[in-house]
Amino acid sequence: MRAASKVATFFLLIFLSVGLAASPVLAAGDTAMRLKIGEKAPDFRLKDVMTGKTVTLSEFAGKKVVMLEFWATWCDICKREMPNLVKLHTAWKPKGFELLSIVLPSGNINDIKKIVNEKKLTYPALLDADLAVATKLYGLAGPIPLKVVIDHKGVIRYTHVGDYPPGEDELPFVLEDLVKEMGNGK
Repeated sequence: MRAASKVATFFLLIFLSVGLAASPVLAAGDTAMRLKIGEKAPDFRLKDVMTGKTVTLSEFAGKKVVMLEFWATWCDICKREMPNLVKLHTAWKPKGFELLSIVLPSGNINDIKKIVNEKKLTYPALLDADLAVATKLYGLAGPIPLKVVIDHKGVIRYTHVGDYPPGEDELPFVLEDLVKEMGNGK
């Protein structure tokens, strides 16, 4: 299968399943991702679309709790939740948290930059141009947005597909526990 055909098939699968992302049937941890909670998160190198700086997951090892947010420009749920993610990032960054958004290749770079500017993202938007991180390393094969929270030791501790219903965001509680663990040296 040619690379372009693989990318088209991947996006068709995501497009068909994105409606499931907001379904109450899917609980935290119910993701179409090969990696599971308790496994080591694979390292990666991606460029920030705004600064051109290369970012690696390993640069945060031992120093921060990291959340990966997989999204695409066509994903309305992804864009709708960005203001809440900016608030989360702003509140938790001083406590030892970093948010890295991983943009799936779904438009041109100017579309991505426009969204980053409009939503006033305070965290890097890393372009996964060939889907190497999403599909090869993390085994993403389902709906987005996908959140993957990684502890300071590099272990996947939480995953969630979609956004959160009003009043049901569990991320602050997850981050509080993981930041405490980091401070206690666990």
